[in-house]
Amino acid sequence: MKILRRLPMLERMQKSIVFRIGVLMVAMVTVAIAAMLSSYLIADEADRDAESVNLSGSLRMQSYRVLSTLLATEVDPAYRVKAQDQIDKLESRLDNAILVTEADKQEGKELNTLYYAVSERWRDQIRPRLERYLAEEESISARELQAMIDGFVDEVDMLVQAYQESAESRVANLRIVQLVALFLTLGLVALSLLILHEHVELPLRILTYRAEKIGEGDFSGEVDLKNQDELGILADTINRMSQQLNRMYDTLETKVREKTRALELSANSLNFLYQMAREINESTHEKIDFQDWLIELSKITGITRIELCLKTPEAVIPYEHVRADYMAALPPICDREDCEKCMSVGSDDCSPDGDQLKEVRFGLLKEGIQYGVIVCTLAPGQNLESWQQQLLQSFADQVTVALSLKNQSEQERREALMNERNVIARELHDSLAQSLSYLKIQVTRLTRVLGREDMDPEVLEEITEEIKEGITSAYRQLRELLTTFRLTISEKGLRAAVEHTVESMQEQHPSMKLTLKYSVTDVPFTPNEEIHMLQLVREALQNAMRHSKGSEVQVILKSDQQGTVLVQIDDNGVGIPNDPDKLNHYGLAIMRERSRNLKGDLSIHRRPEGGTRVQFRFQPDYYAERNRTIMSQV
Repeated sequence: MKILRRLPMLERMQKSIVFRIGVLMVAMVTVAIAAMLSSYLIADEADRDAESVNLSGSLRMQSYRVLSTLLATEVDPAYRVKAQDQIDKLESRLDNAILVTEADKQEGKELNTLYYAVSERWRDQIRPRLERYLAEEESISARELQAMIDGFVDEVDMLVQAYQESAESRVANLRIVQLVALFLTLGLVALSLLILHEHVELPLRILTYRAEKIGEGDFSGEVDLKNQDELGILADTINRMSQQLNRMYDTLETKVREKTRALELSANSLNFLYQMAREINESTHEKIDFQDWLIELSKITGITRIELCLKTPEAVIPYEHVRADYMAALPPICDREDCEKCMSVGSDDCSPDGDQLKEVRFGLLKEGIQYGVIVCTLAPGQNLESWQQQLLQSFADQVTVALSLKNQSEQERREALMNERNVIARELHDSLAQSLSYLKIQVTRLTRVLGREDMDPEVLEEITEEIKEGITSAYRQLRELLTTFRLTISEKGLRAAVEHTVESMQEQHPSMKLTLKYSVTDVPFTPNEEIHMLQLVREALQNAMRHSKGSEVQVILKSDQQGTVLVQIDDNGVGIPNDPDKLNHYGLAIMRERSRNLKGDLSIHRRPEGGTRVQFRFQPDYYAERNRTIMSQV
């Protein structure tokens, strides 16, 4: 391209088809831009032609309005003021900027002469006489007024004709410019098509035919194209490429055989790793047969001596040493006193027999925790190839994952047990512990009352009743806790559990009508969220059954597009009292505790139509985590 830039214009036209097409395109664009620019300038000049013709034509109408108003003054003198107003309007239209500007553009032409002739006659002859007539300084007959206005209108007609001819001349010029641009564009398009056919289409046919032959494996022919442009250079390049491909094809089969062998090794390695990963995912991680894996790995890599040492994260001495069956006659590598050194990753030259054998070790390390090491013993002079190195490292990673999952599973079981104990402790604290504390307070009051000489029997009876009520409440809470701890959610999910709860409540209280509207079908709940929601519904239903004194209870569970879940329990009873948190009423406190665990909002209030509404809103962890991820990306 740099060489082409230094060539003269004509020579560049011959040696570059791109340059030729570019010149034609520039020419067409230049013609188009010139036509558009000329059309714009002509249209800009003719922008107000219609308005100028309209304004000049309106002078005739205004002249006759002046005449009719002047003739009316002979009948009614009150028309003199209106006649003066009509005269002023005619002069304001005559002096309009559009008419003046258009006349000034035509300086020295007929339009300019006619405009200023009409303007001078109006100002110097007609208007002064009309004003003297209105002032009764001069008497003019109706015939003279008619003749005067008719003569003025004749001159205005000539002026309107001049404005019209000016506008038509611009339109004619615009047509000429567009026709010239059209014929020039058609000529350039025809020339472009001819050049494309002779210098692009025909050479491309030849090149395409030769490329198809090369694609079919025929490298013997050549492209016979003598052009000096880019397609000629492409033809020479294709000829050289065909010759090189012919030479490369001879050596291709050897490379294919080598690659086939490498692919077979890769396929065996990938299949081994896949089967190993599948077994890890499907097993319970309690018992994994590492020995079978070592035997298969040894067959694939060709390394006869591979050993696996496993240890706990906090220990140094391995608890298990795994070897292949056929290695039983060989002395184990890990029968040494310095196990900590063997756990290091790398390679060194050492052997228990004194021979110069190389050991390569792959550590089983994940998140800073070491689960053991894989030791490969190579024969003298043997080195690991790259694919063997990668396979052994992948095998070590898979074993590490299996051990890590096993350790994680054990840890999750421990955490689940501790969490369950924490839940039981919290439930006991929120129910029985508070009830017993309340009873302890009442016993203290009873002791003080009994110790007085002036003991009040009414106070004693009140305390006794409260102790009985506390014992009854504690017994009821104990039964509810037993029911809660036995509560489970089946594989059918939260809906089935809520339906079962509503059915059980309906059986226990047949006098009340329970209805359920469940429309939460696309929200993935965690087990913790399902348990808390179910317990919250049960607690609200029990409160409604026990305290509402109503006849209907409705349970609603639904969600919106943002994933927010609404749990609502309505009854038509007496309504919640103003002090629902009074002593020995812990149901509301437990419900609030569950709402805090789910990071939701709980509201309990009277309904305007009567009864109580328990309403709970929260966003499940799935949607909360997704919203946090979206916000972090923003």
